[in-house]
This record gives sequence, C-alpha cells and structure tokens, in this order.
Amino acid sequence: MSETTSENQSTQAPESGIHALVEALDISFRLLRWALVGLCAVYLLSGLFVVRQHERAFVLVLGRVQGIGEERIKLPGLHWTLPRPFAEIRRVDTERLRVVQTVEAPAPTAPDAPPSISWDEYLLTADANLVRGVWALRYTVQDPAAWSFDHVDGEQILKNELSHAVIRTTARFAVDAVLRMDVDSVRAAIEETLRRRVADIGLGARIERVDLLSMMPPPPTSMAFDAVIQSEQDQSRLISEARAYAARVEKETAGEVARRLAEAEAYRTRLVAEVSAEAAYFAAVQPQYALQPKVVAQTLHQETLRRALKRVAGVYYVKPSADGKQELRLWLGPRPSMPPQSKREERR
Repeated sequence: MSETTSENQSTQAPESGIHALVEALDISFRLLRWALVGLCAVYLLSGLFVVRQHERAFVLVLGRVQGIGEERIKLPGLHWTLPRPFAEIRRVDTERLRVVQTVEAPAPTAPDAPPSISWDEYLLTADANLVRGVWALRYTVQDPAAWSFDHVDGEQILKNELSHAVIRTTARFAVDAVLRMDVDSVRAAIEETLRRRVADIGLGARIERVDLLSMMPPPPTSMAFDAVIQSEQDQSRLISEARAYAARVEKETAGEVARRLAEAEAYRTRLVAEVSAEAAYFAAVQPQYALQPKVVAQTLHQETLRRALKRVAGVYYVKPSADGKQELRLWLGPRPSMPPQSKREERR
C-alpha cells in the first residue's frame, strides 16, 4: 500500500512541473505579444510629424515624392506617413531670408604689407577699368518643389547667376558710375537681370534685394581714385558755398531794392503833395498878383523872410576888418557846438 502511494506522488510531481512551465511560457508569450503590439503602435505613431508655420514639407516613400501636383507639398499642421526607413521627410523653410554673395570680403592687411591682388575677383567696366566689388543677394524660397527636386544645389546656382549678372552689368557702366556716381542704377540693373534669369530657369526662389557690400579699385590705383573723389568733394563743397552766398546776396539785394523802392515811393508821395500844395497856393495867389503885383510881391517877400528867420539858430557879428566894416551873419542850420575858428566869429 505504501509503495503504491509513493509511485503516485512521483508521477504527480513531473506533471505539476510541466504544467507550471506551460503556464509560465503562456504568460511570457502573452507579454511578448502585447509588447510586439505596443512596439508596432509606437513604430506607426513615429510616422506622425508636424510642419511648422514657416515651413513646407515633402514625404519621400522609397526615394520618390509622395503625392501629385500640389498634394506633394505638406502645409503647416499635423501629418502622418510611413516611418523610417520606408519614408523620409524633407522640410523647406520658405520664410527664412537667405543670403549669398559673389566673393568673400577682402581681409584687412597691415598698412606696410604689400597688396595682395587676385585678378580673378576684379570686374571690367565699360571704359576698360578694373574694380573689385562684393555683392550680396537676399532671397527666399517661393516654390519648395522646384527648389528641392528640380535642381541639385539651388544656392550654388544662385551664387553663379549672381556672379554672371554682376559681370555682365558692370561691363555696361563706366568706372565712375560703378564706384560712386550711379551705384543705384548698377544695383537695379543687376537685380533685374537676376530676376529674369531665375524666372527663366525655374529655380523656385524669389529675389528680395541685391546689395553692394563694397566696391574699390585695384590697390595700385586707389590713391589716384581717392584724389579724384577728394577733388569732386571739394568741388561740391565750393559749389554749395557759392550757391549759399549767391542766395544770401540775392536776398539782401532784394531787401535793399525793396527798401529803396519804399523810400522812393515815400519821397514821390511827399514831393507830389508839396508840389500840389505849392500849385494850390500859386493858384490862390495868382489872381491877387495880377491885380496888385507890387503889394503881393512885397507881402510874399516878407513872408519868405519870416519863414527864414524862424530857422535862425544863431546870430553872429564878425569883427571889423581893416576898413572898419562889420558883418552880420545868421546861422540857419543846427546850432553848432562851437563857432567856426577859421572865421574867428564871435557869437553875440
């Protein structure tokens, strides 16, 4: 009886171990399955991407752009695509202002160092002079698809086209115009040439502005150009001073003319009034003079003497001369500070 019991116990022990192993494997497989499901979900969710407001995006599935026409461009917002390595997201910043320039600006050198000249960087003007100009181009991406896929390196193409436009345009202007006298016209011509060229090749960029960073002649001739510029500045200064002087003199002359005209007009008015008064007086006296000429003449003589004596400022007697005669003199002007010594007059 005891032997049978021990045999049953030995048989149940392996069965219980196998059962526990099976349950453990089942739990492990379930956990693994859920883990795989979670990983798949995470993998699929990794295909979500956000296009920012200033961006446009393209989805490349196995190296080819997904979508047709305008559907290829992903506008700002949330989007989903197949995760890597099946798909790739290519973003294009369409609002960022980008800058390219023709050549690097020349580095400063020591004052006593010999000039380093690279003639490949110089431009030929219409009058067979050389200048070194550094131009910069500011642009934005207008067509993301053309910019990203129709050309290999759009920025390098823009730089090359800018250099070509600068070379062609500079050759149409004289050196004085390029250096200082007509820089705005040169800049506008380069910008217009570049706009047409970019539109012709369909680069997908929008030209915002072309700017001149620096413009200089070759170092061996810089002193001569500086002397010409200084002379022109002196000429402009002298012309400005002359114009200011002419304007001031003209204004002063106009004021003097106006003053003299006013004085002449006042004198004319006064003279006309005096002559009119004299004419009226003559017209009143003339009939009386026709009747009694001697009486009227004597009366007028006395009246004239009376008016003259009212203006007497002093009465002077001159000392008797050798013949014993003495003179009476009347001072009709303003009263003098002292009698004239040359005449040895004494006021009485």
